[in-house]
Amino acid sequence: MSVEPGTDSRTRWGRTRFAGGRLPALAVAVPAGLLLAIGVGAITLWTGVAHGEHAVPVAGVFALVMSWGLMGLVWALVVDRSSLRGAIDKPDESIESTWLDAAMAGAFRDTIMLTGLVLAIISITGFELDVLWALSGVLVVGFFSTFVRYLMAKKRG
Repeated sequence: MSVEPGTDSRTRWGRTRFAGGRLPALAVAVPAGLLLAIGVGAITLWTGVAHGEHAVPVAGVFALVMSWGLMGLVWALVVDRSSLRGAIDKPDESIESTWLDAAMAGAFRDTIMLTGLVLAIISITGFELDVLWALSGVLVVGFFSTFVRYLMAKKRG
């Protein structure tokens, strides 16, 4: 990407994909994220996560904690990548993307192999395993395998 510093009209936080790209992405992400966070707080009140006099403060804490993540999610959904300063034009063609694709493919094979092996051991021994723990284990194996394989590919170059 060769753009002269004086002619680059890209911004640090980008612009939206809609409205002709005139609207800053944060102008949409912040209010929408806050509204979604308030909705999460309302859901905690509605479902009775906390009872009595602590219900409203707990809902407020839920809304506060969720607000940053939801603002980031909305920003990621509405920002036009071409309006971001420093963003590469074709991220799918980068070497990091190739490393990640190879790591995820290998991790999928690892996860299937290990899940099958554990399933065979559990069925032979008759050991009972809670579904929550089993699915959590599958996720941990997948993430860990992807992480290790990505680092190995990065080291190899």
